[in-house]
Amino acid sequence: MILAVLLLLLVTNVLILVHELGHLIAAKWAGMPVTTFSVGFGPPLIRFRVGETSYQLAVIPLGGFVRIMGMQGTEEDRRLWPNGFAFHKVHRRMIVVVAGVAANAALSLAIFAILGSNGGATAPTPARVSAVFEDELPAGASGWESMPSDVDVVQVAGRPTENWGEFAMALLAVKPGPQYLEFADGAALEVIIPELERDRIRLLASLLPPLPPVLGTVQPGSPAARAGLVTGDRIVAVEGRPTPTFYDWLGAMPYAPTTPVKLRVLRDGTGLDIRVPQPDPEFAAEGSFGWLGAHLGTELIDEDLSGALAYSAGEVSRHSRMITESGKLLVTGAVGLREVSGPVEIARMSEQAYRMNWPQFFAFVAFLSLNLAILNFLPIPVLDGGHFLLLTVEGVIRRPLPRLLVRYTNLAGATVVVFFMSFAFLNDILKVLGL
Repeated sequence: MILAVLLLLLVTNVLILVHELGHLIAAKWAGMPVTTFSVGFGPPLIRFRVGETSYQLAVIPLGGFVRIMGMQGTEEDRRLWPNGFAFHKVHRRMIVVVAGVAANAALSLAIFAILGSNGGATAPTPARVSAVFEDELPAGASGWESMPSDVDVVQVAGRPTENWGEFAMALLAVKPGPQYLEFADGAALEVIIPELERDRIRLLASLLPPLPPVLGTVQPGSPAARAGLVTGDRIVAVEGRPTPTFYDWLGAMPYAPTTPVKLRVLRDGTGLDIRVPQPDPEFAAEGSFGWLGAHLGTELIDEDLSGALAYSAGEVSRHSRMITESGKLLVTGAVGLREVSGPVEIARMSEQAYRMNWPQFFAFVAFLSLNLAILNFLPIPVLDGGHFLLLTVEGVIRRPLPRLLVRYTNLAGATVVVFFMSFAFLNDILKVLGL
């Protein structure tokens, strides 16, 4: 739990710092007066001044802020800050407002590009169902038991599905009742899509994606560590039984072996036979799969520069589609508000990604940064997207909006944001309590 909290503080502070740096750089470029750039809130621990701007590290490590003067556009602002924010041309103010969003998107692109060029690129999980838990299918969801396990789904009710994420989104979004799945080999299968959201989520949980049997974090002192298994090892057989997917590997592993277990491992293209000792009663397999003491990992690939850039652009595009599609499902009611997650869930997922391997952790940070960029650009007053919308209106009517109107729209926007943040935190608490 302590690790999860520390990772949450680290990740959120980095993302907010990058966001505020975007605003700072744009404001400096535009010639606007910036009096303070703060990492954290409260009394400063360290402070130094460069020109008119004071840079500080504050006591409370919960984000940060950049103070651009002349935001209100009052006569007093004009007297004190004649070159303040409100007295610049609309297009310059738009650039400053959108710069934070752009900085978070750029961070996401940079992380994915670095991962791609340093052996940390991961291919999206194919839209293929490797197995179906037939006993877990919701009532009336017929046809799914006939899913082939060796061919990708390319369309769900006419919606293209290039990866598992798009396949899952399609199942949540399409109309209920009989629908056709189309496969890469040209075949089709009629299935029943449940009407209720909880049944669709249960359906998804019963469909197993083709996760590779690759080791992530290997716990110190575990049977896996004592046998010499390392992160990135791919388990290709257990006692001679082939394990093409993670679920095959999990099914082939004995529940409580009394003798060492022989694994066939693929490491850096070379096959190895490794005997894993039987469980140690003193070893606690925290968060790992069974007694082995290793977490599920991801299969990593290395790209050249052009491949890394293409990989980065593709990952940002793919994640952006998933984030926006998730938002549409919430707005239309296809997915309930109980699925909205807050800081507790982010902390849990950060720790989970950290324990898998470092590329997975940084990929999660990139995903969060992109999430922050997209959410911040929603046209809700008080968010960057809301400010951008108000500036757009000002540019169209060619005069400043009434300050009272801006104040009340920002108040309404802040109310909406606080409501959703509180609701997300409440969801987290309910999930922790199992409710």
